[in-house]
Amino acid sequence: MESILQNLLEVAASPAKEVTDWKQMTGGKVVGWLPIYVPEEIIHAAGALPVSLWGGSTEIARADAHLQGFACSVVRAVLEYGLKGTYSMVDGFIFPSTCDHIQNTADIWAGLFPHRPKFDLVYPANRQSQAARGYLEHLFAGLVQWLEELTGQKVTEDKLRGSIRIYNQYRALIAELYSLRSRRPESLSGPEMGQIIKASFFLEKAEFNRRLSELLPWLEKRKVRPAPRVRLVVTGIMAEPVEVLAILDELGGAVVADDLALGARILRAPVKEELPPLAALADRHLRLGPCSTLYDCRKGRGAHLQQLVAEHAADGVLFLNMKFCELEEFDYPVLKAELEEAGIPLLFLEVEQQMSALGQVRTRLQAFLEVLEQGVVS
Repeated sequence: MESILQNLLEVAASPAKEVTDWKQMTGGKVVGWLPIYVPEEIIHAAGALPVSLWGGSTEIARADAHLQGFACSVVRAVLEYGLKGTYSMVDGFIFPSTCDHIQNTADIWAGLFPHRPKFDLVYPANRQSQAARGYLEHLFAGLVQWLEELTGQKVTEDKLRGSIRIYNQYRALIAELYSLRSRRPESLSGPEMGQIIKASFFLEKAEFNRRLSELLPWLEKRKVRPAPRVRLVVTGIMAEPVEVLAILDELGGAVVADDLALGARILRAPVKEELPPLAALADRHLRLGPCSTLYDCRKGRGAHLQQLVAEHAADGVLFLNMKFCELEEFDYPVLKAELEEAGIPLLFLEVEQQMSALGQVRTRLQAFLEVLEQGVVS
């Protein structure tokens, strides 16, 4: 079991070998997609390997010539990797209309790499519109056609249904892992939990499901740290750099639930298997819940965080703000006011993937945890 866990951590830290090995072994295509909501089931049904491109802690040397300095570190790193040739094993790219930064990067990418296949997944801005469902089905049908041309394989309804079952099993297994983290946070370190989730974005899902199924019973009995003194819900785009989670562990805190884009948001809403596949995938997108990247006239994210705090007996909320992420920054004032009104402590930390100096992060986390611990003890 230790070797399975270690392999998952290695895949998350250095995915290129795993992706290249899969491609050489199967002869299949690799499709990279930028965050956040892309129907991987369609890519999987086309016989391709979906790979999520979330940037990384690489030195930015070339991307700054093409992107503004105020672009978020995720898209800057993705473009940097593209220019360095890191994505040489990727055969096609999907750019969802998540935010202005990703949409701008998609246009820059088209100019820099005109011969590399690219699909723009332009989502409806208003999911409450009566036309949204039909538009999504049409959009996903276009993605099917693009993938069939890229892979040379027909995407049949049976293949889609099979892929949907595999991905629903994946979400169910991750839900078990999330439950374990809340019930027994001493079973996993913070970095281990984050890296297991990240590894799932680079492995073929049936293979990942097999590994996690074997790992879960063992993790139930594992203990790698004392029970945490402070329990936190984390929200934001991603819990990176991963050293932030290591600092949190060291200081006696633990993440027991999250509302991260690279985390629980992607794993929401199982696909309804009784519906026609494309209709089911469209339906899932309409049920994804509150997120800064999705229009929400009800502004339900604050209530969702309050529910997570209550369900997981958390002592406070940690808002990890990806620097220059306008969508998250727009949400923060509303969340802050709602959590303050509910009496839930909140810490705002600004992070980016390329940051190396974490002294201030440590100091602020330590002060926040000390305040929360005093409240827990009293």
